[in-house]
Amino acid sequence: MAQKWQYRRVQNVMLGGVVLQSASVAQMAREYPRRNKTIEHSASAVAPEKRAQVSVSEEPNIAASQDDAGAVVFLFQPKGYLPWSLSSLWFACKLWLLETFNPVKDNSCSDKRVEKLMLKHASGKEALQARYPKLWYLEVVVVHPLLQSRGLGGGVMRAILEQVAGNPIFLECTRQENIAFYEGFGFKTIGEVELTDTPAHPDDDGKLKYWVMIREADGTN
Repeated sequence: MAQKWQYRRVQNVMLGGVVLQSASVAQMAREYPRRNKTIEHSASAVAPEKRAQVSVSEEPNIAASQDDAGAVVFLFQPKGYLPWSLSSLWFACKLWLLETFNPVKDNSCSDKRVEKLMLKHASGKEALQARYPKLWYLEVVVVHPLLQSRGLGGGVMRAILEQVAGNPIFLECTRQENIAFYEGFGFKTIGEVELTDTPAHPDDDGKLKYWVMIREADGTN
């Protein structure tokens, strides 16, 4: 059920936003080799002969997952940015029918907590959009587990900033240890939100905390 919910979420992003997907796990492993095996990856390009030193066969798990994307990003454009077309209108109608007659829920989360989260997100986003007319929203950045701690996250963030072309962008960071990472790309924390609900599982304290972070337009931050 969780996989169906995730797929439905991707469909909604495809309608109202942008899905960015990197090359395969195997290719990104060559672009971003393990730092303890070869030269450390920096902002400059790694020479082709250095990339060749990293063989997919050296890491069986990567070889087995090479068809997966190395990283995926969900982005939402500013209001009025995405033009409508016949195909997008048809897709919107299809999604409406699916949501109406075949709704999908994520059973791993409390319905009340999800509702509170979405309401809080919507109100916060609306307030920010009133202040920043060309505001983008970064919903998800996912780096494949086999490619983490290689510097790929930094490469993904640079691609995101290139996509938004200097316009303001905000995100909701759910892990405090990741705040410094985003600060390194010019984001600053402008709010802290804590939601409390009845625990969905015995090991769940019923609390969700996140930090609202924004990177203002180039030249203003």
